[in-house]
Amino acid sequence: MNKNQIRIAAATAMAGIAFGIAAPAANATEVNCTAGSVSAVELAALKAANPASAANGESEITPEQLTEMTALAKAAEAERGDQHRGERAAGKFGNIINLLKKSPDLMKAAVKAAKKGARAFENWVSSLSNWNPVKWAIKAAPEYLILQLIDYLRNM
Repeated sequence: MNKNQIRIAAATAMAGIAFGIAAPAANATEVNCTAGSVSAVELAALKAANPASAANGESEITPEQLTEMTALAKAAEAERGDQHRGERAAGKFGNIINLLKKSPDLMKAAVKAAKKGARAFENWVSSLSNWNPVKWAIKAAPEYLILQLIDYLRNM
């Protein structure tokens, strides 16, 4: 190897490292931008970025619903620190249900996925956009709570 080949390899490696670090940071910024209120144009762009939005119930979420859901998720996270483990799990279950109720289409999609089974429900949750607070509330829940949620939704 000559010096030019080594330089090219080093530059390529540095670019790969930079993109590996920059891409998650850009996604985190995108998610944090939605924490406050978003405009209809911004929300439409976020929905367009996820091709599964039309099928998973996110396509009908309004900016107002997203703002309410985000505020509810933040409030639930803040109160979670003060409770005991059992109370925390029960509270988290209720919080997830309340988040789903904020968007009727999201609730319908969750019920539909739950009726198909646990794996279908997990696939549905994974198909939700990163800006959706429902996704992260469910992903943060313990496994037994997710199974209870599936059972609850299946019986609706």
